[in-house]
Amino acid sequence: MCFDFVVLCFAMLLAFAVRFDPNSLEHQFRILSEGIWVLIAVQMLALLISGLYRSVLRHAGSELLVLLLRSVLLGAGLFALLDLMLEEYRIPRSIIVMSAAFSFLGLLSTRLMIRWVVRLHVVEPQQRENLQRVVIYGAGSAGLQLYDSLRQEGRYQLAAFVDDNPKLQGGMVRGISIISFTALQALHAKIPLDWVLLALPGVKHEERKNILQQIRLLKVGVRVLPTADQLMRGTADASQLQEVDIADLLGRDEIVPDEKLLHQDIEGQTILVTGAGGSIGSEMCREILRDSPKLLVLLELNEFSLYHIERAFRNLSSVPIVPCLGSIQDTALLKNILHEHQINTVYHAAAYKHVPLVEENPLEGLRNNALGTKALVEKCIEAEVEAFVLISTDKAVRPTNVMGASKRIAEMIVQDAARRFPERRIGIVRFGNVLDSSGSVVPLFREQIKKRMPITVTHPEITRYFMSIGEAARLVIQAGAMSRNGEVFLLDMGQPVKIRDLALQMIELSGLVPEKDIPLQYTGLRPGEKLYEELLIDPAKSQPTKHPRIFSSEEPLPESEVLQKEIQLLSEAISKRDLNSALASMKRLVPEYKPDNGQ
Repeated sequence: MCFDFVVLCFAMLLAFAVRFDPNSLEHQFRILSEGIWVLIAVQMLALLISGLYRSVLRHAGSELLVLLLRSVLLGAGLFALLDLMLEEYRIPRSIIVMSAAFSFLGLLSTRLMIRWVVRLHVVEPQQRENLQRVVIYGAGSAGLQLYDSLRQEGRYQLAAFVDDNPKLQGGMVRGISIISFTALQALHAKIPLDWVLLALPGVKHEERKNILQQIRLLKVGVRVLPTADQLMRGTADASQLQEVDIADLLGRDEIVPDEKLLHQDIEGQTILVTGAGGSIGSEMCREILRDSPKLLVLLELNEFSLYHIERAFRNLSSVPIVPCLGSIQDTALLKNILHEHQINTVYHAAAYKHVPLVEENPLEGLRNNALGTKALVEKCIEAEVEAFVLISTDKAVRPTNVMGASKRIAEMIVQDAARRFPERRIGIVRFGNVLDSSGSVVPLFREQIKKRMPITVTHPEITRYFMSIGEAARLVIQAGAMSRNGEVFLLDMGQPVKIRDLALQMIELSGLVPEKDIPLQYTGLRPGEKLYEELLIDPAKSQPTKHPRIFSSEEPLPESEVLQKEIQLLSEAISKRDLNSALASMKRLVPEYKPDNGQ
């Protein structure tokens, strides 16, 4: 307030110096002295009334300009009113206008100077040393919003904006230079950067992949603003910097879903999702709730998972949700659920999926994945369920492990049901690894990088297909809507990814150096694990569908009598805990099963 009082006095002096001849200034001051002090007092009162002194200067932005302008105009207006009513305070109107203008400029200048001093010079030396040197990749509106956010935090020093648009390069925004990627390389070589912050939320995955591949050359950490898709789906906050989305490293953009196929089996229908607490099952439920079902029934064996997702879904949607705790092997429970809720569509995601665990517990894997599917399909047919979709896996193709073989048997059971009951819409959807699912390597790699532990890769040449969990769920729903005769639908997973390359990219984009900061440790293929995954049993038999990312395939299937007899033998062997007989039956059902073929 003392500073402001001095500024207002000086502004009044300037106004008089402009208005009157220098020789008559002293005379004019004596004549108008009462009005001068009243005008200054009114201006000080206006500053108090407007709340100017509640503003925290170090965090002040453009709102300070508006606040000051409003305060000065308020003071000048109040005095002009007094000037009209009381003749003894009469001051020339030009003095009022000029003093207001000079006051505004003076008050603003002092505040900007104080803010500059506080931000740059009243900072502990240790804090200055700990500032992280960053650049923002993207000089658009998202980049500017990110810059404002970083400036408020005070923990970052922005070296430059980077943009691929030649028209912007060489310009400046908010006093910061906009440079090209080539200039960024030179800047980083001169004074190393801590982070590159990617502010390109609207850019497609393919373009983001290319940018990230360039940034890898710098050996600097990367953080990104969420993509437009993440913002629309509500999985991220607009102001939240996060790790690089693995979907960006894959570089494959999702095709816009067919809304008709998405709604066909869901809108206004009663839906059952088995394994609803798992990665795939829970994402299926999220997609289903967006398509306005009449009722959603969640069947889950794990109590905590069921509790967690039910609570999350009730906050997400107003659709009625029924949580059911139990197993697909419980036929009485299945019958009760299907009849009581009059289920129209079933998405069967419940399965034991972790290859090493099922390899160690083959009887339970076969019981749950194969016999559980049989029990569910039979009860669905009894209850006259309109549509049934089995969610299968690429590991069912020429399986080298019990999990894959058990899922292939489940596929055969569903195919046989579709053959015996052609009036029902029964189908199978097969796809590979899902990013960030419970069995994916991606969360494991993230945890190992965070803890600076060695990255564990089973084999230098191991490859896998990957797909985002949301895209997989939407494609499952669309494929299920096209089911007619027990087809096996195959989701286009793009190109297979070498796990070693994925690990190296994740390390480098975390700002670390592979083998120096974090080594790669090869653990060897686990029991039953393949080096390469396949999606088709016979590629020549795959056919395109109306969706560009979904193909159908006719898989070989034994006669119903033969299949039913082998399933019965398998069931008896499992009941007796006769492992040798169960595995023998499994091999007869799945002759392409080759446990010793790890390549």
